Amino acid sequence: MPLTPSDRKCSNCERPMRALDLSGHYQRRVEIDTCAHCCLVWFDDTESVRLAGPGIAEMVREIHGAMQAGGEHAHAVSLARVQTCPVCKAALKPVANLTRFGRTSHLQCPNGHGYYQTYILYLAEKGFVRPLAWSDIRTMLAEGKEMFCASCGCPLPARPHEACPACRSAVGIIDPSRLANAIAPEAAPVQPAPAMEQHKCQACGGALAPSRDIHCPHCQAPVRRNDTADAVAAANAAVNAAAEAASAPAGQPSLQSANLAAAQYAMQDFARERREHRMQKMEMRLAIGLVLAGLVLGLFVLLHQPSERNDISTQGAPIKSFSAQFRQPAMECDPQAAVRRQARVRQLLVRPENEDLGPASATLEAMHAAYARATTLRQQWETSGAYELLAEQEGKPASATQDTPAGMFRRGEATPVVERAAFCLPLNEISPPLLGNEGFHLIQVVEAR
Repeated sequence: MPLTPSDRKCSNCERPMRALDLSGHYQRRVEIDTCAHCCLVWFDDTESVRLAGPGIAEMVREIHGAMQAGGEHAHAVSLARVQTCPVCKAALKPVANLTRFGRTSHLQCPNGHGYYQTYILYLAEKGFVRPLAWSDIRTMLAEGKEMFCASCGCPLPARPHEACPACRSAVGIIDPSRLANAIAPEAAPVQPAPAMEQHKCQACGGALAPSRDIHCPHCQAPVRRNDTADAVAAANAAVNAAAEAASAPAGQPSLQSANLAAAQYAMQDFARERREHRMQKMEMRLAIGLVLAGLVLGLFVLLHQPSERNDISTQGAPIKSFSAQFRQPAMECDPQAAVRRQARVRQLLVRPENEDLGPASATLEAMHAAYARATTLRQQWETSGAYELLAEQEGKPASATQDTPAGMFRRGEATPVVERAAFCLPLNEISPPLLGNEGFHLIQVVEAR
């Protein structure tokens, strides 16, 4: 792996950094700056995501070489609490990040020039060191294993946790398989099962979290570990598996093609399930819409269909309820009628034909017929003046009606329809047909005082 001096200096120890020439995507090279003395690596902008699988494996081997006993990091100074950008000298800010492989942290330049990351946090970003998950808990419980703190011996709860509840020692997982998947996801070989571990600072022995702490929170020493051989083995195995898959004969199915085919089948099954789910939801919504539309239509028909009880054209109704259809006509009142105290009238009452109904009920057709008969009777009365003859023909004399008192009467002693005509019409004038409780009245004022 090419290793050349860099023109940048480490902002922690002020030593010149070294440039690593690593493999990137699309057959390109990526140069990153490292300081093995402080276990730091500087990524410009998007250099970290531009590294391909072989480049990540080379970076893991470089980390393993720097972490061996006797390396430059053995004399590393403590990391400063405030680091500066090697480009613009601005103070860096700590940033927590979560990738698809694991959780990590780094020190980022506020001006966007890049970020510092420790060697161990880079491994955590690729999934080699990660927090405890529910899958790990279930695996350990299925194997009958109990979890205890390696520092104080306190039993650990059977749930994901980051530290021992007694001594606060960090709890994590060493997962070589996830690191191999990050290097060659299409041809990652089978790796050993993840193992739980609790990391301590090599300088002071204090508990720390290798997936989150940039430096030891007790002594500010760089987070280091010597057990990176598993990471190198996983990286080498992943690179070799990818090379074997790429060099397989054209007619022989490779592991990469098998994985791609399995992924395509899984995606097709997922797409089919999504389509079926969408169709089911659409059918359910359509069924609910049809049911609601049927309920609304049924309610509309129920509210707007003609009721047999209220059908006054064929069924009976009180005569007084037809006042809207037969409004009282306007009458020209006598100017002297306002001072009348008593009046005597005679009238003809035209009742609608209601043989099967009560005495005060009729149909709309019978009411129209009665109104036409009353209009004709008024014309005959005005023409001939033969009241007695017309009263006899109508079948009920005026004196027998319940709406008119016999003889002279005062205001308030007769029904409203009779009183209105008695104290309004001039003498001897016949009123138009007026609707009362029993039918249409033809009223004539005979005497007034």
